[in-house]
Amino acid sequence: MAKAAGVVKLICGVANNAAWMVVLDGYNHARQCRRYRHEVKRAFKDAIKALHDYERNLIYARENRMFHLADMSEQSRKTYGDITDREYYDFWASVGGPAYKKTHPLITSLWNKHRLSLINHGVEDAANVAWVLTAQAALELAEQLYEKAISECKRGFQLPERLLRNVFSQFSLKHVSEAWRKALMMLSPDSQYELSSLERRNIELGLTQLCEAWLDPSLLYNSTMQSVEDYKEIFRTTGEHKKAMREIAEVRDETMEELENESKGT
Repeated sequence: MAKAAGVVKLICGVANNAAWMVVLDGYNHARQCRRYRHEVKRAFKDAIKALHDYERNLIYARENRMFHLADMSEQSRKTYGDITDREYYDFWASVGGPAYKKTHPLITSLWNKHRLSLINHGVEDAANVAWVLTAQAALELAEQLYEKAISECKRGFQLPERLLRNVFSQFSLKHVSEAWRKALMMLSPDSQYELSSLERRNIELGLTQLCEAWLDPSLLYNSTMQSVEDYKEIFRTTGEHKKAMREIAEVRDETMEELENESKGT
């Protein structure tokens, strides 16, 4: 279960927190739309509240606690200095930043595919609505990668799926995605049309590229290393910080070597 927690926190650390940043982009653009008022405004605020509720549930969980320092083994706890659970969570969440920056060209490419489709169908305020659609896609992608993490843990560690879902359900962004979709449909009901085959193919390609990028082991581990570097003050000593960097680099290199050998059929 400890290893499974590592897999889930690694994958969701990138996907969930990068998606959060795309949602903030979408929220800023939603507020520029003419229909962003009254019930629509409240719907978006509810979606943002759902995102903050998700965060609070992770930090202050009463059971299956993933960010409670007192639950750590003595060996793991000594890695970190005198920090709070919130600071430990912020360190984990920060891995989304480097991933978001690295894949921003793919995110803007997906936005442009939505924008061109909206323009083609005569939807009002296409550029802003396209960002709201891109945020929806990012939330749904994060949910897909959560499911991927559960499947990987079930297969790799021979753990019951029901147990995995019970323990790691708080990492799911499904309720956030549902709240955001409700707000999106209220903001731009005209955006809910049948895509042409070409539009569907282009958007699906954009989603596939972003999914592959967020699952790329080099991105996962390099984003984690960047966060370790940015949050070096949370480590108990300089030695512990350097040790963490070294261990992540070793796991990254081992993983990349395994993948290379698999691709060669060795």
